[in-house]
Amino acid sequence: MSDRRRGALRSHTESGVTPSIPSPVVPSRAREELRRRMERPQRHRLLSGYPMAPLMRPGAQAALVALEDLDATRPLIAGVLPHASCNPRVSGCGFCTFPHERYHEGEVRRVVAQVAREVRERSRDLALRERRVEAVYFGGATANLTPPRELAGLAGTLEECLELSSAEVTLEGVPKYFLIRDEAALEVIAAMRVRQRRISMGVQTFDPTWLARMGRSAFGDAEVIAEVVRAAHRRGFTTSVDLLFNLPGAKLAQALDDVQRAAVLGVEQICVYNLVLTPDLGTEWSARPDLLGAMPSVERAHDAWLAVRERLLELGYVQPTLTNFERAEVAITPRAFAYERASFSPDVYDAIGFGPSAISTFTGRDRRAAKWANEARGAAYALAMETHDVPIAAAFEYAPIDLRLMHLTRGLDRQP
Repeated sequence: MSDRRRGALRSHTESGVTPSIPSPVVPSRAREELRRRMERPQRHRLLSGYPMAPLMRPGAQAALVALEDLDATRPLIAGVLPHASCNPRVSGCGFCTFPHERYHEGEVRRVVAQVAREVRERSRDLALRERRVEAVYFGGATANLTPPRELAGLAGTLEECLELSSAEVTLEGVPKYFLIRDEAALEVIAAMRVRQRRISMGVQTFDPTWLARMGRSAFGDAEVIAEVVRAAHRRGFTTSVDLLFNLPGAKLAQALDDVQRAAVLGVEQICVYNLVLTPDLGTEWSARPDLLGAMPSVERAHDAWLAVRERLLELGYVQPTLTNFERAEVAITPRAFAYERASFSPDVYDAIGFGPSAISTFTGRDRRAAKWANEARGAAYALAMETHDVPIAAAFEYAPIDLRLMHLTRGLDRQP
């Protein structure tokens, strides 16, 4: 690591010494607090694992622990967030709590350029070229909204800095953007020298009324999605769609129809997510009493989940993880979705994140481990990279008990 970057990391504390972060003391009232929290939706705990953001220490200093005694024999996955921009007519589609910003092409180009710089800098710092990379996932807000030239440049940087010959690569996005500019985004992924290529589409539902409520009417209907699947299959890609169920006031029949229609399209993977909508989310829909009042009870939501799951199994899919269903004939082959399985196995895999909001977790030879998260806003991320090459906003050093908790919570999703 250069003196400049090491100095930037150390500037977050007065002493420049990696702080020892003790495990939290559990008060006697914690049992009731645990019960209260466990009754709430667990989506973000499953996605983020342990610790959640409030327990992470502001600044980058704790991330240094992961740089001291790395284990190059541990395989790696890489999450790449080219920018934080999307462009539905309704902010966050009404329900999304992930960081997202309105699309401005100049700002997107600026951020993507800094993501490529982060790839180069971290690859040198962490000797990532020595690692076997299992999977790379281009995600974030709307990854396939990235201008093709910038996307191709970022893909090229990844190939220069990481060993991707045995990796799976996924590009996530909305259906229609896979087809624009003569299917340029698909061509970028097709040109990468990797083992397996796939795309993941945020479909949410096929119902046009609900798509209008989400501001997603321009993102593609069933015909567009079918065209994207055909275009991907022509190139040898596998395909995935994300669907929501338990929308407020929606009938179970709608969710069952959605998975049926996705299966008919021939997608290899269907991911189904229970909608989380509570008054404190801070999303557009969470401020609407009519939608909050129409949310199903926990019991009804659970029954709907079991019905959706049963329908997918009947359609010939198997369930490798909590939300992921894959065609049985694909799940037993090397074309099975690798990134998600690996992401829920931190005992085996290290994870490097590049870009706004990206999260990284590394474990050293001595079982010391650290987690860090980048700046969430595109402008803040780009500025941090431009000024001191370090976009880390918060970090956490795992004590032994913390590491066990991380392995436990992160592994819950791979136990359907």
